[in-house]
Amino acid sequence: MVNIHVYPSPLTHESRILRITDALAQAGVFSRIEVVGVARADLPATEAVDYKRTLVRLPRKLFAGGDGFVAKLVRTAEWSVRVLASLRGRRVACINAHSLAVLPLCVLAAKMTGARLVYDTHELETETSGYKGVRQKLGRFVEKLFIRRCDMVVCVSGSIADWYAKTYGLERPAVVRNIPQFRAPAARDLTALRQGMGLQPGRVAFIYQGGFIAGRGVERLLKVFGKLPQVDLVCMGSGPLQPLVAQAAQQHANIHLIPPVPPQEVLGYSQAADVGICLTDNSCLSHYYSLPNKIFEYLHAGLPIIVNPLLEQKQMVEQYGCGWVAAEDDAAFAAMLVAIDRAAIAAKRDNVQAASRALNWDVEKARLLQAYRDHGFA
Repeated sequence: MVNIHVYPSPLTHESRILRITDALAQAGVFSRIEVVGVARADLPATEAVDYKRTLVRLPRKLFAGGDGFVAKLVRTAEWSVRVLASLRGRRVACINAHSLAVLPLCVLAAKMTGARLVYDTHELETETSGYKGVRQKLGRFVEKLFIRRCDMVVCVSGSIADWYAKTYGLERPAVVRNIPQFRAPAARDLTALRQGMGLQPGRVAFIYQGGFIAGRGVERLLKVFGKLPQVDLVCMGSGPLQPLVAQAAQQHANIHLIPPVPPQEVLGYSQAADVGICLTDNSCLSHYYSLPNKIFEYLHAGLPIIVNPLLEQKQMVEQYGCGWVAAEDDAAFAAMLVAIDRAAIAAKRDNVQAASRALNWDVEKARLLQAYRDHGFA
């Protein structure tokens, strides 16, 4: 049985799709799995992942140099036609739509091939900060129109599943949280690593890892830690706000900029810090219901976490007692940071370990496979 996953990207960093397809392949739910994306000049048109999985990148040639709305629309239409042409005459058991943008295409592809359809949402897409005004209304209309044609819907948090069930009158979707598949990091000399980061012995070090982009609380961290010389902040990553981070690191001895490291080394570097920080802004409903990867990365590195008072993140911290919820007032937040000493961190250690055992990909994989069984796929 062939399973087709559709996502409009070059398929270079789609870790969730790779985890899902690996689980389905290993469990024997499907005998062959293809992930269909967008061609890029420096990437092969087809790329074997393993003996069951293949990446297929289809071109978008029309108006290749155009950035306007019409050019993008034409390229999308061209790519969609290529996707359908690649499936014509094939026996397909299931098609997975991994974004709202491809949901109508996948509905048509499922009808054409007789396949069953899974809508595998990666966020609450119509409620993101990028969906405003007419675009949001159109997105909601399209999603409402086509979501009922899906045989199964999968969400990344319980709150998002509840939103879909209530908003569209659906059976509550399956929940498979976007927890990375962690491997135990190689043993490292953490003292030497801390020294290499410029951290002072004995001082509590907080770490922010990930993209230096708007909406992640980077600016707030730099402002607050710039007034707290007695504690360290490690910023590990890259992005549009990197010049701002670099400037803060030059001006304040307690702020440290570390370049991004390969994914397999992230946990090892995180272990050199004492507390992980994730301050996603409450700028849209999708953020309010989100569970970012970095939260799970911190926990699996053995770090208690600090999060903003967003519903899913706050509930996780309170359920497991594995960290703190940041105050919304900067002065109160600064006072909380100063109060987190080594005794407070040690008091969270057992809870962090319990959380990391419960919040892992093996648990989510079991939920994924059970959802497929419940819907008659296996």
